[in-house]
Amino acid sequence: MSLARHLKPLRAVYAVAAAGSAARAAQAMHVSQPSVTRAVQSLEAALGTALFERSSRGMLPTPAGQAVVRRAGRALQHLASAGPGPARAGAAAADWRASRLAASVGHRHLVAMLSLSQTLSETASARALAISQPAVQQTLAQLEHLAGAALFQRARRGLRLTEAGEALLRAAKLALSELAQADDELAAQHGLVQGRIVVGTLPFSTARLLPQAVDRVLREHPDVSVTIVDGTWDALVHRLRQAELDLIVGALRPSGPGADLQQQPLFVDSLAVVARAGHPLARRARLRWADLKGAAWVMPMPNTPAQAAFEQALAAAGLPLPPSPLRVNSALMMQALVAQGDRLAMMAPSQLRAEIGAGLLVALPLPVRHAPRHIGLVRRAGDLPTPAVQALLDALAEVAATIVAEAGRRGIA
Repeated sequence: MSLARHLKPLRAVYAVAAAGSAARAAQAMHVSQPSVTRAVQSLEAALGTALFERSSRGMLPTPAGQAVVRRAGRALQHLASAGPGPARAGAAAADWRASRLAASVGHRHLVAMLSLSQTLSETASARALAISQPAVQQTLAQLEHLAGAALFQRARRGLRLTEAGEALLRAAKLALSELAQADDELAAQHGLVQGRIVVGTLPFSTARLLPQAVDRVLREHPDVSVTIVDGTWDALVHRLRQAELDLIVGALRPSGPGADLQQQPLFVDSLAVVARAGHPLARRARLRWADLKGAAWVMPMPNTPAQAAFEQALAAAGLPLPPSPLRVNSALMMQALVAQGDRLAMMAPSQLRAEIGAGLLVALPLPVRHAPRHIGLVRRAGDLPTPAVQALLDALAEVAATIVAEAGRRGIA
């Protein structure tokens, strides 16, 4: 069941939990007590579980009620942050009730907002939603009234999101994500860890870490589904902010992605010069950096931690950057180019354990000096992980600890 379809009952449930009784909640909401009681009962019936324990002293949330209230409050506060009023400034979660947008918006408004942001056309959205174009126009007009701002600019080629529209779109996605996660929390209270995890991955840093962690989660929780998408740092960070990703795994940025996101280092990865097995340089009894002068390289993309480490290592060795660089944004492509020719690459041996063990690649015995390269996670600040996401976070920490222990035994950490 989608809690997002029950925003009105959710607000009543939140008010009852905050006030301790339907009567006091009705007073706070300026509605009748029977309407509050009916709203709570309708949501309990839809969920098939009690959200409150009733007694002569009032109404106390059950564990299921606590999960629903917690997620509902977070979802409504996301919406309040995009609307007019004091909640826009980042007030406490309870203050969403001061927001006209959060207190009144309905599921159909959010669905229309998402559709319009994708189609940028009222006509196309009407077709997608199976409603009339005037109905789409009316819903958008209501939403803009609640938001206190124009959400789209109208031009000959269609609609374009305004700054207020961008803010509301992000808030809507975050709110809908919170409510979807409530369903997974309720299932976990009955011993079922379920839900979908979407992970963004950066190249050259997760070849071992993420696959092993995901495999552990899926073995222990077969009702969990995992989707892994790769991309550039900027693209993945944007999707994380839009609640399209649960987390990013990869090489962290020294400067950080901003106050709304948080980085969590897992381990420090050391790089080595990698070549194919049988490479002429690999057969030398003694190897110096000077022997690599004029070598052909496969390089990472510009403005990445891998590229920064590459430049630092060559500068420390007194070698210039390759005059005609070959750059790739795929660890698999980099491995293939190295394995099938005489090009060199700078990669992490910890991520190439299988290829090195199989005799396909070798790490040349050269000291590689570069700033610490932290591999870890990026998540939304203040994000509340579902049981499924928490299982993946735990698995990632366990695999990272194994990588660190192995590096310590080899004397490279």
